[in-house]
Amino acid sequence: MLADGRPPALVDALLAGAEARQASELITNTVEDITGAPASTFARWAADRVDVFR
Repeated sequence: MLADGRPPALVDALLAGAEARQASELITNTVEDITGAPASTFARWAADRVDVFR
């Protein structure tokens, strides 16, 4: 956000708000409905594509 020119105070406020927010317990199956495959975590996605990031 800073690289895009956002003011540091705004970035700090947004990050503080995100850190203070409780995790949602809402679970949907939208990804599976659209793609036909169940959703996975970002960690799983990244691990499956680790060679792309090397």
